[in-house]
Amino acid sequence: MSLVSKPTDLRDKVLNKKKSEKRGDRLVEALVNQINAINSIDYFNVLEVEELLLKEHAHAIEKMKTYPKFPKGMVRFSPSGASKCERELFFKAVKATQDEKTGHPFQRRWTRNSTAVHGAMQKQLLESEVLLDGPEFKVVRLSSGLPAWEKNIEKTKIIEHNGVTFCIFGMCDGILEYKDGTKVGFEYKTKSNSVAQIKQVKDIKQYQHQLTAYSILFGVNEWLVNVESVAKDKWSTGSIARDDFKVFYHKVSEADKKALLDKWARVAANVDDGELSKPDYGKCLFCPFKSTCQEVGM
Repeated sequence: MSLVSKPTDLRDKVLNKKKSEKRGDRLVEALVNQINAINSIDYFNVLEVEELLLKEHAHAIEKMKTYPKFPKGMVRFSPSGASKCERELFFKAVKATQDEKTGHPFQRRWTRNSTAVHGAMQKQLLESEVLLDGPEFKVVRLSSGLPAWEKNIEKTKIIEHNGVTFCIFGMCDGILEYKDGTKVGFEYKTKSNSVAQIKQVKDIKQYQHQLTAYSILFGVNEWLVNVESVAKDKWSTGSIARDDFKVFYHKVSEADKKALLDKWARVAANVDDGELSKPDYGKCLFCPFKSTCQEVGM
């Protein structure tokens, strides 16, 4: 009897990885070119974009008037906290006492500037659709006509996993449509110290849990992360200026989603049984529950 050889699981994984990397490279190149193209021309405000943003702002104001309704008695998680220590997520869920926050004026200006640049980037994505010839990406529109991002797509999703029920609530920076009709998530991050920071950014591992959460919430597995420096090179450097942004591609796997859902399920179960997981000391810097964590110990 002749034996028919079949591709091994390892070979399939290697081929799929190479295929994904090639597509990822194409998507990254397309977005980089589109961002550079819209920033290579002088133009006035685009009427239809200004009207759309005005409509979006009015929608956001209406949403401000009502507080989101969440399922009562259900533990809630958010994409921004997906990478946090399980103990911090537990303390947040049980509304433990937070440490007193300290902030300095320059830090708030730091945040203010990054937020402003964030909005400018999204606006340029809309403008590029109108002003560029054949842009490869367009912002997905909702049935209301609003762009698919921020408060426009904010949602709550109830999840049952490992016998535990919890919910995830959040929004993302955008959902784009590539020229082939596929949906690709867009995430925007800023660096504020110097343009040299961009060269130092080698990967986006620190954001991958957040992207996984977005994937679970919005059903989009491919993501492009644009990391931009708010600080720029000297004006006089011209064409030899250092790169002030990088775009990275990441595809969320089913294993990624399962691992995050497992983590959330453990925390939700601990809220019910009162057990505490071990702290992750590598994530203490921005944790607002340091005092509470020290009181309960290991």
